Amino acid sequence: MKSIYFLYAVIFASLFFFVTKAYGDGLASETLPPSLIGKINVTLSIGSTPFLIDNNHAGTQLNLVLMDATTQQPIPDATLAISSFKGQTAVFGHIFKSDSGNFILSFYPQQSGNTTFSEQGGVLSGLFGQSSGNYDIKGPVFNSGGLYRFKIEVITMGAYNNQVSKTYNAGISIPEYDNLTINDPNYGTNQIQIIGYYDQLHNIKYDPAKQFINFTMPFDWSQKNIGQLTVVHQEIRIPRTLGSLVVTKYDAYVNNIKIPDKLISIDDYSMDAYRIVHLILYKPDVQKLFSDQKDLGQQMSFALRPSNENTFPIVQFTRNAQYKIALSWNPPKILAGNTTQFNFKVMDPYTTNKTVSSISYDFSVLEGRNGVIYHQVGRTTDSSNGDSISVPFPANYTGSITIAFENLNGSSFASTEFPATVSNPATNSAPQVGTQSTVPEFPFASIMILVVVFGLMVSITKFRPFK
Repeated sequence: MKSIYFLYAVIFASLFFFVTKAYGDGLASETLPPSLIGKINVTLSIGSTPFLIDNNHAGTQLNLVLMDATTQQPIPDATLAISSFKGQTAVFGHIFKSDSGNFILSFYPQQSGNTTFSEQGGVLSGLFGQSSGNYDIKGPVFNSGGLYRFKIEVITMGAYNNQVSKTYNAGISIPEYDNLTINDPNYGTNQIQIIGYYDQLHNIKYDPAKQFINFTMPFDWSQKNIGQLTVVHQEIRIPRTLGSLVVTKYDAYVNNIKIPDKLISIDDYSMDAYRIVHLILYKPDVQKLFSDQKDLGQQMSFALRPSNENTFPIVQFTRNAQYKIALSWNPPKILAGNTTQFNFKVMDPYTTNKTVSSISYDFSVLEGRNGVIYHQVGRTTDSSNGDSISVPFPANYTGSITIAFENLNGSSFASTEFPATVSNPATNSAPQVGTQSTVPEFPFASIMILVVVFGLMVSITKFRPFK
């Protein structure tokens, strides 16, 4: 099944990079629009690696390329004056040279002291008048995650004696993650990972009674700052073993204001052990929050919880968009040791509520993503009432499950999955996927966010490994 997920992500990632621009706020790379410098159409790309800063973080590497937009080749003998800022604080400023037009800046963060710059191979390079473009920078730089802005002035290109004047402004988000330990009476001890792409996170906590995950980050609510940003992105990774929080729909709040469902995206494909929930706020969304707030303050306070809405069926498209499947189950809470009836219809994706002609299918209920609880190969009817399958659940398993439909009409690409949870009948208190609202049909935002994350992971492999 994983090979299908991988192919699916690759296909959509390829489409994504053909039709979108890259922006810095909330992303680990940015490619600036082409502009004329003399007679050459020039673009500048900037990217960062490693992707995450954690307790084992050894450093950050920036890769910059000054490129001829027409030939897609680096422009040699380039000199860049680069200054970096985090908020209103200057991080560093220095002039860098590269014979090839490729710049690799390796940052080794320290808590204090002066910032030093040394070119790799500097002594030998200096004897021959060469510049490798590879620099080591040591000091109190990039020792925390968040949004960093860059002012990049092109001083020479094509030849070191060919002086030019062109300034670029870019933004790179260096993510930083924090762990939140949750002790659930039904699902034991689990660690949630929260990743901030805009600034450092604070006051991370969990309210077990209301099932709220809460955290805050500094934010400048001035119109000037809002006008400059592109996106604010937060990522919450929920272990699949934490069944009470692996639900179909979430509610999210910023500064106690409920944000629209379209700003919340669920990714069940990128990681085996985690469900990933993305909160994505673009400039118009932040502007709307600014208008709706009474007390602006100097922060964004985030809250995420399972939704209390109750709607069946859940409708999803297959990966190749050939069919859509409407799924519900009865009783709405799946209990260990009990039998649950799954009701489903395989429908034409382009016609409202039209059941397709009889086709073959594989139906599975999996423990999380791997162990098989139940499997059945069958054939649908063309009844407008759909079909049903009764699944007896073992008494010794509670937690996350995956309800999978695969190989519809013999196609390995015609498949889809639904997350759910098996609860303990003794407590019968954990919120259940079946009591949540429907997932939007073929959620475009979810697909695009999945693609962004996957695409960034792929793009990082293009950079030279950090030493």
